[in-house]
Amino acid sequence: MNAKMLDDAINGIRPELIEEAEKINAQDMNNETSDGEVHVQGVEVYRRPIWKNILVIASAIVVCGLATGGAFLMKNFMTKPNDVFDDSDQDIIITEQNSVGNNSEEVVPTEGTTEVDETTANAIEFRELQLHNSPCYVDTMEEAKALINEHSITIPWEKRKNYRIDVNHYAKRIQSEGYDLNSLESKSFIYHMLRNSFLYFDSAMGTIGWYSSFEGRYFNPTADFQIDLQNQEGYSKCINDSDDVYLEFYAYNDKIITKENFSEVYQEEEGAKAESIILPEDNYRYIEIAPPDYGFNKCPSCSINCAWNKVHDELMPEELALSYLDNFDSWKVNCISEHLGRTAVELSGVYNDGSELKMTVDIYTGIMLKLSIENSNTDFVDKREVTALQVDIPIERVEFDPSGLTKRSYK
Repeated sequence: MNAKMLDDAINGIRPELIEEAEKINAQDMNNETSDGEVHVQGVEVYRRPIWKNILVIASAIVVCGLATGGAFLMKNFMTKPNDVFDDSDQDIIITEQNSVGNNSEEVVPTEGTTEVDETTANAIEFRELQLHNSPCYVDTMEEAKALINEHSITIPWEKRKNYRIDVNHYAKRIQSEGYDLNSLESKSFIYHMLRNSFLYFDSAMGTIGWYSSFEGRYFNPTADFQIDLQNQEGYSKCINDSDDVYLEFYAYNDKIITKENFSEVYQEEEGAKAESIILPEDNYRYIEIAPPDYGFNKCPSCSINCAWNKVHDELMPEELALSYLDNFDSWKVNCISEHLGRTAVELSGVYNDGSELKMTVDIYTGIMLKLSIENSNTDFVDKREVTALQVDIPIERVEFDPSGLTKRSYK
């Protein structure tokens, strides 16, 4: 979820809902440029609470990254919770941030994992995993941009696989007996995968379940999705608890199309394919800046289309990782597990603003398989789970048919 999407969506939400959101956070929102640059204002240095509050507001009120889609989805909020998501069998979230756990049991990668065979791996020249450091600090925005540029390269999108680290090596290490899952190497590897998942798969198809509640409103849709990441095309459809497909999103031919099935209206937005991306080193994606700018983030995946931004957040969770995991003292790795036949790690964290985080991550792709964010101060809940997933399979384009629909235009 990026800040431009948030700004667009908030402009389409009813004023009284925005007023409710401001009770959570009165700080300024981020301003994002078209090339994935995010300027952060109004936050304390290093802790960046505004990122978490943006996610709270976006999930509880905006719901969708498109203005009309967000307003339309709000109509499908329920007045009582659904029991699709049950955390009773999950690990209890940590309360001590400096706890360290060891992995005593090796989990064998299953058929669902995306691995590179040993012969192919030996022929590839991998990049080195960069061990995580605290963000650099500079005085001005110009210095921040110059520092990121100094530590960045421009890569062709279609050749992005040439810029991977050796996933098999680190995945096997963290699954080995006695390995410290909370070592700097382990956490740096997991953080890298979350912030660079777009390097590690070409296509994905599946289903996401989503449950959100805030101030007595409950929202529980599912979304079927397919994304051809190599060609930057995608399709998603949102289904309510009555099995009605009420929203559809299409991305292809440099356009993003939103179709509202109940109102029989659609709209088009520009969504040009990125032929190349600027790829900063992991430790130079975010730079702290002295007030009044506070921070600058370079997000390589933010300009890549997935048709619906909730699918983007799940498959390319780069900004979520920055929001909740950049400070390694705030979270821990609980264990190695398996989800949908894919080898995963389970993370948890507790934050000063009252938020509690649980996350399950596919270690071979960096795709976020589960997410739970709960805030005891605001009674906000946001839970998502990938309930079906296929990776690196052929994807057939789903094309939009405008027959019988009215096009919404803004003049």
